[in-house]
Amino acid sequence: MALEIKTIPVLTGEAAEKFLQAAEENEVNPRRERIRFSMEEIRQIANSGKNRLKHLQDGLNKS
Repeated sequence: MALEIKTIPVLTGEAAEKFLQAAEENEVNPRRERIRFSMEEIRQIANSGKNRLKHLQDGLNKS
């Protein structure tokens, strides 16, 4: 059975012009902001992920 080939949307007209203008402005003036976390916050995030993973593994082992 063949998979359907999906069409790719194409911007035209005014929508395309607005998109290009916004892209060019963003290239010249990017609004990049640094994300700042303390080491303690990073540890908490890492431990949270580890705890969730352990919880999922424990649930799988009980089955």
